[in-house]
Amino acid sequence: MLKVKMYPAGNGDAFLISSEGVNILVDGGYAQTFDKHISDDLHDLSSRGEHLDLLITTHIDADHISGIIRLLSLNGSSDSPKIVPIGNIWHNSLRSLTAKVDMKAQPSDQEVLNAVLRRGRPATANDVAEISARQGNSLASLIHQGKYLWNGGDGATRISVESIPVFTLPDGCVNLLAPTQKRLDSLLKWWKKELRRLGYEGPFGAGDVIDDAFEFMCEYSGKSTVTKPVEISANRFIDLEDMYEPDASPTNGSSIATIIELGGARVLMLADAWAEDIVQALRDLKSQGTSMIFDAIKISHHGSSRNTSPELLQLVDAPKYIVSSNGKKHGHPDIEVLAAIVDRSAPFPRTIYLNYPTPAAEYIRSYQSKSGTAFTVYDNATNWIEIKESTNK
Repeated sequence: MLKVKMYPAGNGDAFLISSEGVNILVDGGYAQTFDKHISDDLHDLSSRGEHLDLLITTHIDADHISGIIRLLSLNGSSDSPKIVPIGNIWHNSLRSLTAKVDMKAQPSDQEVLNAVLRRGRPATANDVAEISARQGNSLASLIHQGKYLWNGGDGATRISVESIPVFTLPDGCVNLLAPTQKRLDSLLKWWKKELRRLGYEGPFGAGDVIDDAFEFMCEYSGKSTVTKPVEISANRFIDLEDMYEPDASPTNGSSIATIIELGGARVLMLADAWAEDIVQALRDLKSQGTSMIFDAIKISHHGSSRNTSPELLQLVDAPKYIVSSNGKKHGHPDIEVLAAIVDRSAPFPRTIYLNYPTPAAEYIRSYQSKSGTAFTVYDNATNWIEIKESTNK
């Protein structure tokens, strides 16, 4: 049986996916997400002689990687893990995107990098764990120092559709849908432009200090692109097809999105990916005979209307949808996305799982689907979600 645990990660993402002793952790939310929720599960997993076969950090954003930073800072080295053994870590850092160079930066350039490091990560929460994560090392440096298997090697290889289309697991696999090399190149181009804007005139390439600067700057990207959520009033809202506007965040565009196949089930995990990239990847798979009906779909970017297009919803469906957000930062999930999901006709009832109660979730609970297809809404869904009985039993 494949099962998914969606952790209460605030406005972030954190998922543990397990089936018959195979375990995948996808993102870690914030530091307090790890301390309060993920840590005990990983200790329990390790006590049973199991490990994380794969740890995926989908992209560089505080609400996805802070908990992973906390995990690795406490776990220590790969050779002698204090919490849980980790088989492989996927993380696209600067080391993964560009070649290492001899960083002989001028004093003025070094000061620019030091200023970026002093600023650290965006403020997230006023607790000791979060402050520690903000002031600590980058995720890239922790992976490197811990000597973990990183992107299948030393981290110098990109995780992209072109480099690793399929990753084999015991009793299953991970199919990569995003990012493409083009999206990763766009992220690198954006970062170089931002560093030049700060006055940096030195060389670009991987190195200890500049790796950290890359990660910290990426965590600040895309903040100005967030649009104010549409208010739900008088039982009226705009249809998704009339208000959809594609995401433009370079870090979201670099998200690792996957189809995870384990225990006879298929789960579409969309991270914060751009809908247009996912549509293209899925159409390619559909042309090869792959079914677009999944057992569960984790909606992109916490249910934002900028990452779930009408075109994507015309292409895929599932009896179970998973949405992670407390709605407190950007108002996610957007009601337009939830309504568009349930309005479609389907031969099966749908269930929407949310890890927090939100205004959109409360509204959709009593909403009448335009197609009449039955649906159920569960909030506070932070226990194991059973996806499908294994066909191998």
